[in-house]
Amino acid sequence: MENFSRAEVNIVITTLAEAIPDLVFYKDPAGAYVYVNHAFERLYGYTLEQIKGKTDYSFLTQEEADYFAARDQEALTTGKKTVSEAWQLNELTDQKECYETIKVPVYAKDGQLMGLLGVVRNVTDQRLAQAMLK
Repeated sequence: MENFSRAEVNIVITTLAEAIPDLVFYKDPAGAYVYVNHAFERLYGYTLEQIKGKTDYSFLTQEEADYFAARDQEALTTGKKTVSEAWQLNELTDQKECYETIKVPVYAKDGQLMGLLGVVRNVTDQRLAQAMLK
């Protein structure tokens, strides 16, 4: 991608984020959302414009937001990819679902922290199948 313009790189990255079924988000270092893909919008029932600039505390219960803020901080503090899993209520289906979240801090070329990239996958079916096998 080094031969691409900045605009072309942005188009490729946005297309990738929209093409996958997983939820994708990017937060600034303070935890405010900068970008979410359409899968994220559908799960939470808000558009990117409604989400942008807000934190998890705007959309989740205090307990859930505290949990995710702690996982964000873990990734930012270690400077490495983290993987966590949590059950939460899907507001659209009113069902408890299990989500695996991968968070990776993003750094500029000069080492300055730019933000946090997250990919969230619904692993409910796998966890229920594993529980049945036990």
